[in-house]
Amino acid sequence: MSEMEKYLQSVSAGLNKLPENERNEILAEIRNHIHEAINRQEPINVVIDRLGHPLRLAQSYANIYNIESGNKDFNIWRDMTFFFSAGLASYVVVPTLFLMAVVLPLTSIFMVGYTLLDLFIDLPGDNLNVEMWYGLTLTGFPAIIVTLVFGVIFFIFGILCWKLLKKYLAFISLRYKKFRIDD
Repeated sequence: MSEMEKYLQSVSAGLNKLPENERNEILAEIRNHIHEAINRQEPINVVIDRLGHPLRLAQSYANIYNIESGNKDFNIWRDMTFFFSAGLASYVVVPTLFLMAVVLPLTSIFMVGYTLLDLFIDLPGDNLNVEMWYGLTLTGFPAIIVTLVFGVIFFIFGILCWKLLKKYLAFISLRYKKFRIDD
């Protein structure tokens, strides 16, 4: 299969929602354009590069068809969900996850570090006290264990927030790439 036929097949796949006669007219128009450029001694790869991504070209033709035929369905809900997840939600999600990914591990390191220092060095103030719920105060070894457990939990939550932030950004990037190809 020639490079032109592969390109036209990809464009045709992107036009699958259009009526067959419309799809055939579009493919004939693109084929004629490519043949005219080849007759002017232009290399096929240059012509195809100039036409752009086949799915993007197909979407452009589909949009023109929808406008001319009066079809108003431009996937408004898809566009709205993309812009909401990429825009408005990112104003909350990205800073929150980033702060938690930084603050929680630093807090855990500080908690554990202070506990270990207090264990070996007499730091200013009373001995290590951990205020629990309902007025329960732990001192000594139980306070050290509780502090270490919470330090580990905070550290793990911080790492999970970092991973979640990376997944969220990858998700938005993937949706953006798909959104750009669909337009």
